[in-house]
Amino acid sequence: MKLLALLSQNYELSVADIGLIETGRINRNYKVTSSEGKEYCLKVYSEAVPDSRLLDGLRVTTYLAPLAFPVPRVVLTINHKEVLYTPEGRYLLLHYIPGRNLPKEEVGVAECFGMGAMLGRLHHSLRFFPTADRLYDSLWRGSASALPRVFDLLSHIQSRESHDDFDKFAIASLTYRIQVMQKLEVGPEQFSHLQRQALHGDYHLGNVIFNTSGEVSGVLDFDQTCFNFPAWELMRAIGFTCFDGNKFSFERAAAILKGYSVNGGTLTPADYLEMPRLWYCQMVRGLWGLREHYQGEADPRQDEAAYGRHAIMVWLGDNLKGIRDFIWNTIKT
Repeated sequence: MKLLALLSQNYELSVADIGLIETGRINRNYKVTSSEGKEYCLKVYSEAVPDSRLLDGLRVTTYLAPLAFPVPRVVLTINHKEVLYTPEGRYLLLHYIPGRNLPKEEVGVAECFGMGAMLGRLHHSLRFFPTADRLYDSLWRGSASALPRVFDLLSHIQSRESHDDFDKFAIASLTYRIQVMQKLEVGPEQFSHLQRQALHGDYHLGNVIFNTSGEVSGVLDFDQTCFNFPAWELMRAIGFTCFDGNKFSFERAAAILKGYSVNGGTLTPADYLEMPRLWYCQMVRGLWGLREHYQGEADPRQDEAAYGRHAIMVWLGDNLKGIRDFIWNTIKT
């Protein structure tokens, strides 16, 4: 009822129905239907998303919309504002893009080609985004800076009186990271020869909409927009789409790479060759899912994601040369 009143008071909109779509780590999404039958998506943001990130995302989608890129268009408030600020939170109303997210088990070669093609088109469109270097800089810290944080979290877990299954997993994962960083510099400075540009920042199946024909019809959630390596974003999209448990689908990965390269992808040979090592270095020093588990209320979805990221990280570390050779051979054909 509160949301219904909020929409009626702040938008030129007569609401017939509103229902929760999903609750994520950083926002809640509602599907809104007007009395005229038009559909919208209302995003309610948590404090985990700084205003600067939210506004960066709006700058990027505003830039992409005139290029006929399939991004959600913003519905302005009655005061002609993009974001509605209230004491209870921040709200963003968007035109609804029809279609659906596909679970990984329903994604085939054709869908992967479409994902790669859309990412190639996105990188091409954002290649000359003005003031890209003023976007959030998501470069990570190197081994010397990251190790103390990892040691601190490991010590915190080890000091607990008893350890559950997640504690044991976290200890093993953190120990792995420490051992890697004691031998390997993971800082991004070593990749300074690679190109950087404006990126989506969180391109994966959950933020891609497919139509009934299996084609990509929309890209959502630009609130993680950043200035980073396009090679990192492509490798990340491949990893999250093609790795399942302990199995990697080279067929799907090849489809993403081919779709990307034939539809405007911006990578140079050096970018392609460094893709696996680039993402591996970023994953090793990252504590996503682990940090949240011990700093706040544990979320089973984040725990599951932490397990998945660890499995990808270890597999990638064991297969860096093989993946690099596979990528190079794929883009040459």
